[in-house]
Amino acid sequence: MKKLVVMIIAALLVMFFLLLPEPESEAAPELTAASPAELTDNSFILGPVKLFDGEKWRDERFAEITNGRVQQLYLNKPDSALPWVDGNNQWLIPGLIDAHVHVWGDALEQTLNFGVTTVLDMFGDHQFLAAQKATRASTAQTNKADIYGAGTLVTAAKGHGTQYGRAIPVIENAGQASEFVAARLKEGSDFIKIVYTSDKALRRFRPSIDLATLTAVIAEAKAQGVLAVVHIADLPSAEEAIAAGADGLVHSFFSEPVSNELLQLTASEQRFIIPTMAVMEGMLAGKINEELLLNAPPAALTPAAISSLTERFSHSPIPADRYQLLANNTKQMADAGILLLAGSDAPNPNTAHGVSLIVEMVLLQRAGVPVLKVLQSASSAPAKAFGLSQVGYLRPGYKADMVLLAKDPMADLTTLLAPQAIWKNGWLHQPELPAETAKMAGGLIADFNTDLSAHSGGFAASSDSMMQGNSSAEIVVQQGVLAVEGVIRPGFAYPWAGVAWQTGNNMENGSDFSDISAIRFKIRGTPGQYRLDAFSAGSFMPVSHHFTVSADWQTIEVPLSAFSGLNTDAVSMLLWNGPQGEFSFELDEITLL
Repeated sequence: MKKLVVMIIAALLVMFFLLLPEPESEAAPELTAASPAELTDNSFILGPVKLFDGEKWRDERFAEITNGRVQQLYLNKPDSALPWVDGNNQWLIPGLIDAHVHVWGDALEQTLNFGVTTVLDMFGDHQFLAAQKATRASTAQTNKADIYGAGTLVTAAKGHGTQYGRAIPVIENAGQASEFVAARLKEGSDFIKIVYTSDKALRRFRPSIDLATLTAVIAEAKAQGVLAVVHIADLPSAEEAIAAGADGLVHSFFSEPVSNELLQLTASEQRFIIPTMAVMEGMLAGKINEELLLNAPPAALTPAAISSLTERFSHSPIPADRYQLLANNTKQMADAGILLLAGSDAPNPNTAHGVSLIVEMVLLQRAGVPVLKVLQSASSAPAKAFGLSQVGYLRPGYKADMVLLAKDPMADLTTLLAPQAIWKNGWLHQPELPAETAKMAGGLIADFNTDLSAHSGGFAASSDSMMQGNSSAEIVVQQGVLAVEGVIRPGFAYPWAGVAWQTGNNMENGSDFSDISAIRFKIRGTPGQYRLDAFSAGSFMPVSHHFTVSADWQTIEVPLSAFSGLNTDAVSMLLWNGPQGEFSFELDEITLL
């Protein structure tokens, strides 16, 4: 009975507590997503996203970024105190790598504006390269892409690379290979780039090192612990470079169909090729930029970039059907299992930094390279080929260089032209949009009644001496005219000397001449053939108009239509050149019509 009472009391107590009202608990605060722009540092959670890690698409949907590096990837949103950025189920890929560029000016800034977070410089200023090296290990906030480079290339006397007006060391024979490679590495080169043309090549544009020197330089590069890559332009040169042990070719070719021997040797020994189709498309066809970029330019595309994208090589035209041969060769390389790397060769004609890598990727796909391999060609493939341990992948330990896309790149690579967000070192990068170009109005620009002042911009002497050439020029205002004295001598590939008018305050943007039909000026001087060069913003390759000058004053009127290929929306400079040899001339009453 006692036991029954205890049980009844216990049951009543249970009923009592069950019937008590539950205490009100504080509702857990709902975590709201931050926008990328609201973040104040480079540590956060990003997701959900569809994630390409540089090599494959992954099941994980969230990325934890800590101090600018990928800390971990998760299937579900992790319980973390870090800020959360909603990826809206968009597509996340690693920052792109351009495997073939030549950097100067603001190239690293322009590159980053299009989600290209790392570049491989195939010939540039070794001092600039050395100065940038420290930033590669850093995850500090920056507006520049990382750079790895060859520094000074290996070439023969008067060979390719010597024509740009900057004195560089050249190699003469195989016996100099060890010392030459060591000197490049001491300067800071990350790898060795060699220029080579075979004796069997159908065309030799410039002198080349011989096969023995090529072989010796490649061997020395390997002995001293770095890669050796070879610039080629034809099949025989490619075959000999790979047979000599080159780690990769930094161009493809359209001289003839690729041989089975080259395909098999390159694939079996895991060498790589950078086809650089974008620059060759401009040389051979010249249609892709109009289709993808110029009809509706991306907002981050500067006037200088647009000018570069509209430029063409000045040498004799090559049959357009050679481009299809290049595309066929590229497809066969991909089908053979050769590692292809995407490289734009910017800023050569038809290219611009950053944006042309995306054009290159589209061209690779159109050539028949599977789109997954195309994405790899601009991320994991160059990282693998060049041993880059911090970039190219979205995996734990790698830099948080990332691009968020609104559409599936597997379905449409052009979505890369409009990234939703770009992160460099985990910091959101917001491209600075180009300033509006100043509009030029017709009227008198300068009459030199007192000094060198101009209605817009300014005048200065100019010659190829700034590029190690042998020409020179001096200017002075006297008796109300601009007097120019100088001499044009051989020694530079494009000799010049005279007076330049910079049309505005900014060479990168230039001035808008779209309302101008012609330029008129008075001139007299040493009789002969003179040349007026017109430069588009950001371009070092002018378009020219020739005219005859006598010892008597004459009025010259040059229509802008005479400058074929000039970007009249962004004209940066006009340059009056004297005739060959010693000269003097006077210039007055420069007027826009």
